[in-house]
Order: sequence, then structure tokens, then C-alpha cells
Amino acid sequence: MTLSAETLRVWDANGRLLAEISGHAVFSHIGDRIRIDGTRLLGGSVDVGGVPDLLVDKRRVGGRVRLLARNGRLLAVAVVPVETYVAAVISRETPKLFHPEALKAQAVASRTYAYGALKKPKDNAYDLVGSVEDQVFEGVDDVPAVFRDATMETSGLVLMHRGDFTQTVYHSTCGGRTESAVNAWGRDVPYLRSQVCEDCSSSSAYRWVYRMTQAEGRRVARAMGIPDAEKGLRISIAGLNSSGRISRIRLTSSGVSRETQASAFRSAVGYSRMRSLWAEIEPDGDEWIIKGRGYGHGVGMCQYGANGMAKSGKGFREILMRYYPGAEFSRGTP
Repeated sequence: MTLSAETLRVWDANGRLLAEISGHAVFSHIGDRIRIDGTRLLGGSVDVGGVPDLLVDKRRVGGRVRLLARNGRLLAVAVVPVETYVAAVISRETPKLFHPEALKAQAVASRTYAYGALKKPKDNAYDLVGSVEDQVFEGVDDVPAVFRDATMETSGLVLMHRGDFTQTVYHSTCGGRTESAVNAWGRDVPYLRSQVCEDCSSSSAYRWVYRMTQAEGRRVARAMGIPDAEKGLRISIAGLNSSGRISRIRLTSSGVSRETQASAFRSAVGYSRMRSLWAEIEPDGDEWIIKGRGYGHGVGMCQYGANGMAKSGKGFREILMRYYPGAEFSRGTP
């Protein structure tokens, strides 16, 4: 891992300056210890700052990162102000051409999600994962002004519910009806219940079709626990939930039958192929046609629905109240 800046400074966990380097340095690990430029060994955790900005493998992350040698890996944890993080996240989570009010709604949702994570971090070394596991963060480079503006114009604004940060999950396109948290994850959340939403009809994923080949069907069957899926493979829907989405899938081949959670089936097929669980599966010879609606888990704010609402004249507050009914606006502190 290469870190670059005009000047790099390295501190240990107690804030003691360990090194000052011009230009760049290569950091690696040996076991649970960190090594600089293949020579000097340090402890398992160091902070690295860069002046004027720090680059990690040519990606600008701001002023400081914490490096951790853990479980055979070297982790880089970016330390950035919340508002900088929010602008960077929404620049990756939301199309640039969305209406400004939809971008503001996304900024509030992403900020609230971040504050919730700061209050209840997943790990003692970091608060959020910079991927779809939490929210996509790819550094602070290339953040267009529209995203910085949406962040600035909603600065500090979060959603609360009964004294706690709202779980502001979101997805691309619901396809006409959002999903309930209880259906998706097995736990009821009062402000995350299914509701009609036709405002996302402009999304290219509002309706979609995927043709799954015989070879692909066999691969998925093997992943689902049917090792011999060479002949007569049948894939069918075994159950629907209250919002009309698939809850269970049945696969049968050579006298072996497996019924599985639809979410596991979708994961095996691939999220970009089977875009949601609001779908039908039709056999077509030795192949299958999957026709569906929407993109993503369907819970919480429908991003294309938010954009449709904004284009029809709704403000970001009204948008958020639609998708998180019962939540309240507040100025947040973690």
C-alpha cells in the first residue's frame, strides 16, 4: 500500500511521532506489525497524515488514515469529517443528474446512517465499511459541486425516531411498492413498512428481464446444494411475502429437491442480473426467463422515487417523510 503527500507524518497509538517522509512511502505488514519501505517495523496500528492531502494508492482520502495490521491484512481507515464523508458518499450512491431536492434527501439519509454507525460502530477500529455493506466511500476525489451543495444545504440535519437515529436504508428502484423490513430482514421497523410508490417509473430498472441459461441455472443449483443438476433441473417460486416479492425458491433435479431463501438465490444468480425479488420465473426450454420490477432490497427510500417526487415539486423534507413516516428532523451529534 503506497501513501503519498508532499510530507507524510507517522504517529503511534499514543500520538508519538515515529517518522516524517517526503513524497511517498510503501506500507506493508509482517504478521500483526506494520513495515515502512520494507525496512522499519512498527506496531500494529499507526496514524499517517499528509500535507496538504493524503493519497492512498493514488486515491485522495483527505488528511489522515489509520493503518491496521490485522488477520493477515493491512487495513486503511480514512479519518474524515462527517460532512466531507456525506458529500463523497452521495456522489457514488446517487446519479449526478438527480433533482437537487432528491440529492438533499439522499444527503440527510446518508448522514443519518453515518451518525447511527458512529453511535454503534461495527468494529472498535472503524465506524463504517466503505462499500455497499454500509455506504460506498471511494475517497474525496472527484466530488461534483451538486453533491457538495446538497450536503452543505442540509448540513447537520438528521432523522430521529423515538430518541434514536432512524435506520435510513435506501435502494435504487422499488418498482411500484417498497418492501417492509420485516419481510426483508425478519424484524419489524415502524417507519420501514411497504407502501405504494409509482414515482420511480422513469428508472430503467422499473421493469427488467433476465434470461438465465442452462449452464447458469446449473451453477446456481450447485451453489444452492444440488451437486448433480445436469438433467431436468426445475426452478420455481415456493413462496411470496405480503408485498408480492419472492420469499422462497425451490430447485429440483434428479430426484433431489432444495427449498431456499429467495435472497440466497438472488445472491447466487447475481444482484445485477436478478435485480430484485419482485419477480416471476418462467421456464423456457432448458432456460429460464426472470421478469422483475425494481432494483435492490426495496426497503426505505426509493432513490428514483425520490427523484420523481422532486421533479413533481416535492421538497426533500416531504420526500423523507414519505419513505420514513414517523421520523423527525433534528440536528445530529453522534
